[in-house]
Amino acid sequence: MSQHDSQFEFAANRRQFLRQAGGGFGALACASLLNSDKLLASSSAPQTHFAPRAKQVIYLFMHGGPSHVDLFDPKPALTKYAGQPLPESFGEVMTRRKVAANPLLQPLKPF
Repeated sequence: MSQHDSQFEFAANRRQFLRQAGGGFGALACASLLNSDKLLASSSAPQTHFAPRAKQVIYLFMHGGPSHVDLFDPKPALTKYAGQPLPESFGEVMTRRKVAANPLLQPLKPF
């Protein structure tokens, strides 16, 4: 097991959390909290002509995950082979749990 695999198996302690939350969405949340308490300097950027409407954010952290091209392109072969086991032409399954008996899944949403 590599060092990267082991760091996700255990709960992070406070020091690790603060170190990892120092950037990205952690900094964004901190800025939002500071702004609500009027602790940030006023922005020199002009205000937009409409109020923001976003209520949620989908944050995809995929360390070594597939690219957006592999995820968001239509895959007609997956629909064709849905429910069947992985063909032998793919070779040995290299997942952590060696689960080769799971059937292929068709795309859940239409393209």
